[in-house]
Amino acid sequence: MALITTTALCLRKVDFSETSQILTLLTDQLGTVGAIAKGAKREKSGIGGPLDLMCLYNVVLYDRSKRGTLSILAQAELLDFFPGARHSYEAFSAVERIRELLLSIEVSPQDGPSTLLVAVKAIRSLADDVPPEQVLAQFAWGLLAVLGVEPTVTECVASGIEPSGKVEVAFSIREMGLLAPPHTEHRSDLVRISPRTLAALQSLATGEFRRGIQVDAYAGAFTLLAWLIAMQGGRRLRTVAPLDPARPL
Repeated sequence: MALITTTALCLRKVDFSETSQILTLLTDQLGTVGAIAKGAKREKSGIGGPLDLMCLYNVVLYDRSKRGTLSILAQAELLDFFPGARHSYEAFSAVERIRELLLSIEVSPQDGPSTLLVAVKAIRSLADDVPPEQVLAQFAWGLLAVLGVEPTVTECVASGIEPSGKVEVAFSIREMGLLAPPHTEHRSDLVRISPRTLAALQSLATGEFRRGIQVDAYAGAFTLLAWLIAMQGGRRLRTVAPLDPARPL
């Protein structure tokens, strides 16, 4: 077994016997990995104590991921428990949504560093004055980029026509982009996007954050992007409202 030292974000913990934990970790070297922390809850644990959700650790693992079994956690040192992201219900709820999205996909070792960076940046941003809805939308866009998915929100993917920004537009889940008439005919994979949500999506795409974009616009953008992420892992989300073709975001 290879002994690996890596940075890890704890995404899931399950009690295993009276003294141990089964963990799901997002690491910068191994991506998503399952691990067992034997004796972590003992008073004199060699690991350093039990791990907690959405805390950042420096861990030492006996890597058994290539065998398709749980790795063994040998040591864990707490680096950050993100107190700024726990100061309000809204921030705490945003952290839970970040956690659910990270659990909805399998992160490869190649994508581990970028995914961990995007996640930690988002959690730390919740301590600033940025609205949680905007943080979530930025996180979701960044995570899609890591996964190699780039939604087209500045023009129609079929014709190249740019939207006016004054009326609702259609977004194709299958095409991962906007569609303008007549390409919207006889389609069952369309989601309606309001002008305000489109403005939020375009600001995410260009990286130019405009003043005047409302919180609900970022909330709508996050809802769409979150489901695009979940589609990559074939999962359903519990904390994000389902997409409703009859109701614009």
